[in-house]
Amino acid sequence: MDLSERRGSAETRHPWEQARARFFEGLAARLVRPSVPVAWLDVGAGDAWLGMHIADSLPTGSSMVCWDVNYSDDDLATLAAEAPALRFTTDQPTDRADVISLLDVLEHVDDDVALLTSLVEQNLADDGVVIVSVPAYQQLFTAHDTALAHHRRYSPAQCRRVIESCGLRVDEEGGLFSTLLAPRAVQKGLERVRSPRPAADESIGVGGWTGGPLLTKTMTLALNADAAVSRWISARGRVLPGLSYWAICRRSAT
Repeated sequence: MDLSERRGSAETRHPWEQARARFFEGLAARLVRPSVPVAWLDVGAGDAWLGMHIADSLPTGSSMVCWDVNYSDDDLATLAAEAPALRFTTDQPTDRADVISLLDVLEHVDDDVALLTSLVEQNLADDGVVIVSVPAYQQLFTAHDTALAHHRRYSPAQCRRVIESCGLRVDEEGGLFSTLLAPRAVQKGLERVRSPRPAADESIGVGGWTGGPLLTKTMTLALNADAAVSRWISARGRVLPGLSYWAICRRSAT
């Protein structure tokens, strides 16, 4: 999760976060060849919970660098103790990576093209892969996005244009969490007729989850099924609209 969403130890992860982790771990498993170590750069890694999960599934000898400009000295010390096999930094690395992930990152920066271009030019191996995910559809921009310091949401076409302008091509793409579109549309509609109430800090983002074990498990299973359907449809060359959009990218031929 983003550092801004972190609340205490977050022992019970939000169902959305758990389903999202399972989905991207599945993508990672397809991209990485067994027994071939890879160098992975996770941009905007936050509390590194997802990075730790992906790192555990990588072949022996692989490396994971978690880069987040918002890490404090305390964050760096705590994370280094929790995950000594990972490297944490506030500065853009100088080495090349076989896989670069930007999972819900581009919406946080003023110049998304400049960030992605910099990563492609400075950090992506010649035959490397970039995994991108972003919140989808500007029409669904709500107070929730404002509270999380999002500059924008993306249509699939808009995100493709950003990706392609940075010297990449989209190899695979899809939507994620289509079942959450309706609740977000309702929220957007309510905000149009009445001003949203300021959210308490503890309720912002996935870090504010307080659901019990049964509710957490039920919602996680439902979102896992949602993600599986989205993946099945994307494998057939279609993008199922969802609350998020994702893409697997490589350097373009030009």
